[in-house]
Amino acid sequence: MQKGRRQALAVVLSQVLLGAAVAAVCFVISGSRAGASALLGAGIGVAATSLMAFAMLRHGEGATLMRATIGFFLGWLVKVGFTIALLVTAFRSPNVEAVPLLAAYVATFFGYWFGAARLGEPTQKQ
Repeated sequence: MQKGRRQALAVVLSQVLLGAAVAAVCFVISGSRAGASALLGAGIGVAATSLMAFAMLRHGEGATLMRATIGFFLGWLVKVGFTIALLVTAFRSPNVEAVPLLAAYVATFFGYWFGAARLGEPTQKQ
């Protein structure tokens, strides 16, 4: 379970770093409104991932396969619903620029790959 928590933390941190990088680029290229919109998009991605990670890992080490499976699917449903609700709310705001928001939100998907790449690293035996 510790490996799962480290994995989730690695994914979330990767998402934060990539989202912040996209927001910085948007800020430099298009100004503060684009940078803020990109931060919002990254925040949506990070928050949704964090919710799912919490749902998946909340049962602890003694969880049965059924409980873990239910946690996964409930986490996924909450994540999707939460993401849709936040994206719809953001797009309805006249102060949000859609392209930077979506660019940073999509960038958070790469955080999955960077964080998940840690799964392939060999573990050292002590």
